[in-house]
Amino acid sequence: MLQLRKQHAPSGVSPCPQCEGSLVSAPADCWRCAADDCPYEMTAEAYVLYAELSDLFERDPDGFFEIVRAHRDAARALEPAWLR
Repeated sequence: MLQLRKQHAPSGVSPCPQCEGSLVSAPADCWRCAADDCPYEMTAEAYVLYAELSDLFERDPDGFFEIVRAHRDAARALEPAWLR
């Protein structure tokens, strides 16, 4: 899935996670989708996280999901049992 997205992206820029259009740098430290009908927008910090996670998934999908499960388990351990 992400490999397909990367094929349509400009070099070095991840595609829009909502419509797979091109993300362009916008003023005020932000990235937005260039498609006219897509309102998707994210901060530069969120974009860096998105790009890193996409890259991690493509390099090692099993490792990616191990990390996700570890974060999920850590977050669940913080909430009381009756809220689970």
